[in-house]
Amino acid sequence: MRKSVAQRFEEMNRLYHFTSFKAACSIIESGKLRFGKLFKMNDLIESNRMGFGRALQGYLSADNSRDYRDMLTENEMHRYQQICFSQDMERDDCCFLGFDLHTMWGLYSDKGYGVCLVFDKEKLTLQDGDYANNVSYHNLVTQGFETHNRSRAGIKAEIWRRRDEIFFIKRKEWEHEQEYRIIRRVRNEWDDEYLDITHALSFVIICKDYSVCYGESMFCGDYFRELRYLNRRLPVLVYEYGLDWYTLWPREGDPIWTEQTGFL
Repeated sequence: MRKSVAQRFEEMNRLYHFTSFKAACSIIESGKLRFGKLFKMNDLIESNRMGFGRALQGYLSADNSRDYRDMLTENEMHRYQQICFSQDMERDDCCFLGFDLHTMWGLYSDKGYGVCLVFDKEKLTLQDGDYANNVSYHNLVTQGFETHNRSRAGIKAEIWRRRDEIFFIKRKEWEHEQEYRIIRRVRNEWDDEYLDITHALSFVIICKDYSVCYGESMFCGDYFRELRYLNRRLPVLVYEYGLDWYTLWPREGDPIWTEQTGFL
């Protein structure tokens, strides 16, 4: 028997990607999610990962060979790109659901006028060589790291071996993101790389719509109509404030989750 929208959503191992409405439409239409380049990340440590490292390895040393090693390290680091998801996470005996993170809606989803894309983690199609893991959060994260190899091949192997400590740690102030990350080493740092999400994309959640007036249903707005036009088989849910505080609604029937009672 076919499961209901509520059953499929609750039972799925979910990942979330918050983005603008325009970007979400492009992702849905193409079936691809673009990897981000490290130097464009919001985290200052990630986007400036090499600066402190160069100082440690080169400019504080009279050994000029270290300057060359810095260059090799920087070139290798620029070959890595990443995609970031939020996920459900238990912290301090509480479960924080990824779609219920108001900071993520505000920062990455156009102050609520964007979209939260929901993926089935088990159906993500990783390429050979892709690597995925949870991000861990620490009180102190150093911006620089020192390599111990001198050759191009040696530095390449070392960065890959130490990938968890280089690419999967952030300061605790980012803990609200509850991040699950995928990295990929690319041939050319300027190339755009994509993850196939054709089979993994399972739901779309909208929160606000400029075309919807107070008291009107989000399912009557422009956002819903355009999303349905792009993919009629992709369920659209609405995350909005109601009698039971924030509530997750399908198009038809009762809510599938409320802030007060959890999944129904």
